[in-house]
Amino acid sequence: MKAGTITNAVLAVTNDWAKQRKAEERSEAARERRLERMTRPVRRMDQKEAAARYMEQAYNKVSDDGRLPAKARQIMYAARPYIQDETGKPLSDAYFTQTLLPDYIRDHPGQCHNWNVVFDARGHFVEPFTGLTVPLGHLEVRNYLGKIEKFNVPKPSFSVDEDSYPTMGPDNRYGAILFIEKEGFNELLRVVKLEKRYDIAVMSTKGMSVTAARELLDMLCAGRDLPVFVLHDFDKDGFSIFATLHQSGRRYTFTSPIHAIDIGLRLDDVKDMDLQSEKCIVPGDEDKVAATLKANGATEEEIKFLLKDKRRVELNAMTSRQLVEFIEGKLDEHGVAKVVPDDTTLADAYQRMHKQKVVQAEIDSLVAKLKVEQVPVPDDLQARITDELEDDPAKRWDEVMFDIVKGK
Repeated sequence: MKAGTITNAVLAVTNDWAKQRKAEERSEAARERRLERMTRPVRRMDQKEAAARYMEQAYNKVSDDGRLPAKARQIMYAARPYIQDETGKPLSDAYFTQTLLPDYIRDHPGQCHNWNVVFDARGHFVEPFTGLTVPLGHLEVRNYLGKIEKFNVPKPSFSVDEDSYPTMGPDNRYGAILFIEKEGFNELLRVVKLEKRYDIAVMSTKGMSVTAARELLDMLCAGRDLPVFVLHDFDKDGFSIFATLHQSGRRYTFTSPIHAIDIGLRLDDVKDMDLQSEKCIVPGDEDKVAATLKANGATEEEIKFLLKDKRRVELNAMTSRQLVEFIEGKLDEHGVAKVVPDDTTLADAYQRMHKQKVVQAEIDSLVAKLKVEQVPVPDDLQARITDELEDDPAKRWDEVMFDIVKGK
């Protein structure tokens, strides 16, 4: 038999087997590729990608769909669970508030044009002479620049009308104080007119109350039934802040009793609102810390949550609407009402406003009769002002002009 015939016969017999074997090999490779795809780690988003996906949702949640101001840290609390779930990594609040959120606002000018985000102030800008102080937070700077842009020199006013009775301090003006263990909520409270609706003064600090805050409360509450409502984070420092605002300690001794009322956050509040908690480590001997917490009003369940479970909850975990409604509920619960003075003060205010009305009518009549004439301006006015400022650089240019007009 010829060699070619033998080869053809072998190939004919093995051809189907070869095809089957190659198919099995391809199938095996396919199975291996499937297995590889199923077992290899899924590519996680980076934090910037995840933040971009959930930023608008978080802002809308916190700001009540743009109706209320939102603090940067509140937005962080709303976005953080989603970002951490997408990335598999913990999210630093500093990285979110100082990088991710500002970058997102910068990169989406159209979408974020009307966002009312409040960043904590990192310093202050002070004008000379006027004494106007502008905290260096985004919202405060934005408001200041807006006022500059719209400013026009007002015409001289000759009004003696007053729409408010002169007061200084709590007497006849406010009947309670709200202390907040956070700065940055003032704009939110202003928008909802909380201070005006409840005739309440607001005090805030970054964390533990300073000695000056305790001294101020001591002075204001002396001889007055002036309750101090304390709003704080649900953590060890929050309970300590409440204690320092009405209990004498190493750094300050109160001279008068302080009627301090702890309005939370407490564990029941956290459960009622289903607020987001975070891990925390409380340094120091656990038994001593527990004793301190108990002395400052914490329950056994709250102590367990803070020390055993090692969890805490910030005020920033609430949305703006939640925070406003929470404060309003506490103030209503304790009967905080508008201030109306006694009969003697009301009679004095009535007489004062009546006199102002009569005097203002005379002024209006006199101004209407006056013929305003342009007076000649000295040719050397600028030179005289410049010379005077060289002699006394601490003066304002308009202060010098006032003296020139008055003939001094």
